[in-house]
Amino acid sequence: MRSLAALPLLLTSTSALPELSISKRDRHTGGQTDLSARGVPARSRLTPRQDGFIETNIFDVLAWSSGGAYYANLTVGTPPQPQTVILDTGSSDLYFDASSASTCEDPPTATQACEGGTFDSSKSSTYREVHAAPAFNTSFGDGSTALGPYGSDVVGIGHVLISPVQFGVATTVDSTTGFSLGLMGLGYSNNEAVTSQRNFYQNMPEVLKDAGEINSRLYSVFLNGANAGSGTILFGGIDTSKYTGSLATVNFLPQFYDGQELPLNFITTVTAANISLGGQTAQLWSGGSPGVEAYNRDDPALPVLLDTGSTAWSIPQRYFLNYIEPNFDFVDRSGICSCEYAKSGPSLSLEFGGKVTITVTPDQFIVPIIDPTTRKPQRYDNKGNEACIFLLAPDTSGQPFLTLGDAVLRSMYVVFDLDNGQGSIAQAATNPGSPNIVTVQAGPTGVAAAVSGVNTAPANTVKAPGEVQSGTVAYSVATAATPIGTATGAGAVPANAQVVGGSGTGSSSESSSAAATVLSIPGADFTALGVAAIWTAGIALGASLML
Repeated sequence: MRSLAALPLLLTSTSALPELSISKRDRHTGGQTDLSARGVPARSRLTPRQDGFIETNIFDVLAWSSGGAYYANLTVGTPPQPQTVILDTGSSDLYFDASSASTCEDPPTATQACEGGTFDSSKSSTYREVHAAPAFNTSFGDGSTALGPYGSDVVGIGHVLISPVQFGVATTVDSTTGFSLGLMGLGYSNNEAVTSQRNFYQNMPEVLKDAGEINSRLYSVFLNGANAGSGTILFGGIDTSKYTGSLATVNFLPQFYDGQELPLNFITTVTAANISLGGQTAQLWSGGSPGVEAYNRDDPALPVLLDTGSTAWSIPQRYFLNYIEPNFDFVDRSGICSCEYAKSGPSLSLEFGGKVTITVTPDQFIVPIIDPTTRKPQRYDNKGNEACIFLLAPDTSGQPFLTLGDAVLRSMYVVFDLDNGQGSIAQAATNPGSPNIVTVQAGPTGVAAAVSGVNTAPANTVKAPGEVQSGTVAYSVATAATPIGTATGAGAVPANAQVVGGSGTGSSSESSSAAATVLSIPGADFTALGVAAIWTAGIALGASLML
């Protein structure tokens, strides 16, 4: 058993919380083959663009899924069909919901309605089917599935239109956690949801590189704070205005399942953690290893997958019961609390890879519950307090690594360097100034050469998965007549997803006679609000666990 020192906690509690299962696990039905030896494809353009980066805004939508998720706007087809897709570093496919999917033919108020738009291939003059259904076949640990053919077409992102880009067309789709939407996976292409190894294809980071738009498979993610509404993803560069302090580089770790080492993924370690409240700070754990030793059960570190496609931070049950539950005893057995604690609850400080410490304030992991039909915040009690969901979730799966989602990533600026198998991390800026974008060149010193003060890491001894061979594909790039995804703040959120009324910070703007539902706490049924299948692992109330 992993050894943990008994440390003083700031708060006490006599109850334990059952498991909340809200983060989307991105383990697909396929895509676990190491293709690092497939080689690097010949570039279809010999030189990159002069600016060397592509930027588009991303936005948080609380009304579409429990706890919110981050989305980007793209276009597909000729003429362009607008699409809103989930931004997901935990998977690798780009796919759009098909207009013919029965889920997408439901009324807009239906539980699984395709709110992010649908793609009608028959209305695009440039669409081509690449592999017939069910060549694209993906499933997620939350039970969501999507399958259909692979096709290719013109895809618009940021200020460019690129063709031919391959993607999945979800003709059959089932979402268990909210509205159904397409997805832009940004992981290594060897994790794509193909039914045959011969069908692996270049995903978005590889397309942008081989089209000459960026120098390497590298992008930076700035989700921004929970109350900001929008952030950015920057392919090929770093925006120094979006973080404070210096970047620290860590080597990503390989995956482990059932004792078997699998290819590299965006896995690092939480090597130490502190908790702070009212000027007092207590250490929760420390002394963890930054490398693969963290997989040993007697090592205090927690291996985590940096996953923008997951909402919560999933924490091993014994850590949760020892360190999280006693310090957040205002959270009920359903994983719900009053939003007032988003202001007054404890903050966390997490050390990653033994090199960089990130402060996470409670408003980043205690977020409002929004009714997807009315788009109104839900009231927690008759005192005017809104209901919030707690996005630190106990996990009983026993998996060697778990997902660290938006609940923590909002406080981090992360540079994902796929070519070198590394991530560079800094504290996200809370009030970023004017953008200061620098282009990153290819090579092992690209990040350190682009910005000053980087706490570098030695070369990763685990080889990063290679690119998919582009074969005879030559990408065509054009400038979009109107840049895609430039709106910021509330303006970035689609009109049909904007929250109506409420502050999301504790006090409801709805009067006591307003239409917003008053939730009965504890024991409320949140199924209709998209808070499904949460806190269901068998942790008995009142139980205690001593390690």
